[in-house]
Amino acid sequence: MYTVKSRLFSVSKVIRVTLVLASLLFLTSSSLNAEETKEQEVKAGAEANEKEQDEKHKTAPRRDSRPASKIVAPEQDSRGKPDLTVCSQNLKLFGTLGVMQRRDAKLTAKTYALKKQELVERFIAAKCDVIGVQEVVGGNPTETEAAMKELVDELRGQTNRFFQYRVAPPAEGKMTIGFLVAMDRAEILNTLSYSRVELPRIQKKQRPRVFSRTPLEIQLAVKSRDGDVVKNVSVINFHFKSKRGGEDDPTGLEWETYRMEMAEALRRIVELRHKDAFASGRSILLLLGDRNSNFDVATARILEGSLTLGSFSENGSCRLSKRAVPLCKSGAELPRRLFSVLTTDDDGLTSRPGTFEYRGEYSWLDEIAVPAETLPYAWRTPFSEGDYDSGVIYEPKGASDHALVYVRLNW
Repeated sequence: MYTVKSRLFSVSKVIRVTLVLASLLFLTSSSLNAEETKEQEVKAGAEANEKEQDEKHKTAPRRDSRPASKIVAPEQDSRGKPDLTVCSQNLKLFGTLGVMQRRDAKLTAKTYALKKQELVERFIAAKCDVIGVQEVVGGNPTETEAAMKELVDELRGQTNRFFQYRVAPPAEGKMTIGFLVAMDRAEILNTLSYSRVELPRIQKKQRPRVFSRTPLEIQLAVKSRDGDVVKNVSVINFHFKSKRGGEDDPTGLEWETYRMEMAEALRRIVELRHKDAFASGRSILLLLGDRNSNFDVATARILEGSLTLGSFSENGSCRLSKRAVPLCKSGAELPRRLFSVLTTDDDGLTSRPGTFEYRGEYSWLDEIAVPAETLPYAWRTPFSEGDYDSGVIYEPKGASDHALVYVRLNW
């Protein structure tokens, strides 16, 4: 009897445990089914939403995933229109009609007028406010000033804008450099000619030389377009010695060493005179003009400061190739002091062939360079570091054998 009861008790216990387990399994299964149903509902809802978004994308343009505040199209620049457009143009020998006819008796008044018109068409295309010009022709200040006035009058006739001019004294080849400044955008504060500057010498025993054409500095006060901010802007115009007569150069480098000395002198003067522009962006500094050397040769490297004239001295770490490209030992390069807004632009060298064509080959002879502190003013938008609002204008072809180069500044 005891054994039967014990067995009955054990069977009863097993039955209860089995029922409990079955109940737990039922609850777990129900929970899993509920979760699966919920998951299917969520998935179905997500698929429906995704389908709806796909339908929207078929009719609506895709949006950039970056923060909206950083997406600024050039035409929607938060700073508004550029505050100042600075240009440089080698005029290819421009003087008054009388002066030019003394150089070329076959020149007609019609041909002269067309050249003048086409030069101004380039200025208008770039929307120039300040124009540094090279190869202004005249034997004395009266003739060179009269040539500048020809351009001022043509600008007035085509744009109804009033320009002032400044011009340096005539130099080598009865040519000089000058500035045209729009009176509605800038006030001329001062000008300075770097005349009678003795150039540093690449060889100690050689005779000292001076600039073949004196650089000219102009200082401007420029208001932002809303009138809230006034910036001091200094622009230095230069025109280094050309390769003309290069057969007389004893080095066989078509006067490259002479241009190297000019580049060293100009950079030293600028660094000394404009320390503030190299220390902060409170003032703006630009160097522009005709370097008469390509962007990769020694003169260009010295002007930017990545090499110095001393790099090519007898005990220096660099020497020149046959085409005046620097060949240097490791570690010779220095930090740049000036940066081209043309050739260091994100797409500068790839999208433009150069500024001067000779026998089917282009070179970057013309330049606009600034200190690092000025670079942000040349950005295409406030967020486009390395992408400068600069350009090259080649048309009309009859204006000059050099292209016009420009940069737009905004603050």
